Amino acid sequence: MSVFRSARAFLSLAIASTLLAAGAHSAEPEKGPSGGKTAIAPYGKAEVSLFGVKAEGAKFVYVLDRSGSTGGKVLTTAKAEILASIEKIDDVHQFQIVVYNERPKVFNPAGPNGQLAFGTDANRTEVKRFLGTIEADGGTDHAAALSLAIRMRPNVIFLLTDGDRPYLNARDLARIDRVGPGVIIHAIQFGEGAHGDANGWMGKLARQSGGEYKYVDTTKFEAKTK
Repeated sequence: MSVFRSARAFLSLAIASTLLAAGAHSAEPEKGPSGGKTAIAPYGKAEVSLFGVKAEGAKFVYVLDRSGSTGGKVLTTAKAEILASIEKIDDVHQFQIVVYNERPKVFNPAGPNGQLAFGTDANRTEVKRFLGTIEADGGTDHAAALSLAIRMRPNVIFLLTDGDRPYLNARDLARIDRVGPGVIIHAIQFGEGAHGDANGWMGKLARQSGGEYKYVDTTKFEAKTK
């Protein structure tokens, strides 16, 4: 009789364990960007690239300099590259775009709080409209735009700028490193000619975050904008 009770107890325990495991796997799925239900997170990583710089993550912020010095082919080509890059972000991963001169401006389909947008076709259409309204004008405040992007807590930031004054000094770079731990910043610098300055502030910004510095010769943009 004791053997029978032991066997029955063992069987009950096995059934309970199976039901618990099934319950764990059938938990309420998280809601997707459109309110529908999707697979439970984590969703893995999206893979994107920008001017040949590759990145992986779930949340991306593109920070684009639109000051007067980036006018014409530079801004036009940068917009096209961003639009191509966000095509690789699907509807379970997120992105945001910050354009800036003296003040940053955020692409915001979901309201005034600067929230990240999901990579839906609808949001990509809105991005195209948004970028179509952006023209080169004014001065530059790199620090304000980067600070805003970091507060969104992305995995990756792409900074696109000609790196013009005011430059970020050692104190600025240290503050960015302090407030944005774990955020990888890829710095893409525009310039005319064959050589950039990997030891300048943009190169240092990228290296301290584990990112990549990329110099892009804008004289090669002519064919892309005709």
